[in-house]
Amino acid sequence: MKKGDTRRIQLIETAERLFYTNGYEKTSVQDILDEMHFSKGGFYHHFDSKLSLLEAICETRAAETCEAARVWLDREDFAAAEKLNGVFREGTLWHSGNAGFVSLLIGVAYREDGALMREKMKACQLNGMQDIMEKLLTEGQKSGEFTVTDVPATAQMLLRLYMQFTDEIAFLLAAEDDVSRLGEALTRKLWVYRGAIERILIAPFGSIILFEADDLLRLGLQIVQDRIRREAGLVQMRINL
Repeated sequence: MKKGDTRRIQLIETAERLFYTNGYEKTSVQDILDEMHFSKGGFYHHFDSKLSLLEAICETRAAETCEAARVWLDREDFAAAEKLNGVFREGTLWHSGNAGFVSLLIGVAYREDGALMREKMKACQLNGMQDIMEKLLTEGQKSGEFTVTDVPATAQMLLRLYMQFTDEIAFLLAAEDDVSRLGEALTRKLWVYRGAIERILIAPFGSIILFEADDLLRLGLQIVQDRIRREAGLVQMRINL
């Protein structure tokens, strides 16, 4: 790996950690440079703004999830529906193992002025996941598990529907602090989208999982607890001032 590539990766990793720890708005480019003992000229050689750095974080995460999803294509011990569930589960940023990054995205991409960031994030995932989804649908069509007449169009439809689902999940996570209400709302969304994808594929009832409900609820609890801790910390800072 070239030295410049190494520096770029270090910038991405340091920025993600600082954005999560201190918040995106409260972390400046200079904070990132101070943490790395890096020059401003070196930063702008790789990125033209703090926003472009955040976009790079999203692209890196999307590439990681696409690679994790691609592994399922080679699982000969699973049927197509099981592989599809694996792709849905691993090919997304929204699971409890990514709670810190999900908190970061919710704080930036899922506010009123975050539409551009959301679309950039989804474009990265669409580009990486299209061929994976096409191969899975073709396999399911051959095995008789799915009924698909236009594989490329159906693949894109499923990916866009899935991203709409994750958008709705994110908005719920951003807005709801009552864990009980959040759990009920997350579960309802999960069942609605599961059923919709099954009907599109004419797949057997219960064959499409998307997420394990327990993992989704665990993510919701982690996000709420993280937000409460952050807000409590801000209140304490104001008191100390």
